[in-house]
Amino acid sequence: MWSFGISLWEIYSFGRKPYLRIPLGDVVKGYRMEAPEGCPSEMYDIMKQAWDLEPDNRPTFADILKRLEHLRVITD
Repeated sequence: MWSFGISLWEIYSFGRKPYLRIPLGDVVKGYRMEAPEGCPSEMYDIMKQAWDLEPDNRPTFADILKRLEHLRVITD
């Protein structure tokens, strides 16, 4: 799930390299990348939840699918 959140960030940042010049220790301590410019807040919320330090607190792919389907419906 963590990697999925990173992949979303890369998509919305148009392929920028994540964690550029950020020490791994800062990531482990809770540093989270800012939302890419133009990224919808709903998608950034998914990213942040995917990056929860506690794996059991991260959403499942089934949860994410439901949220994405809901977003598609309300934005059509």
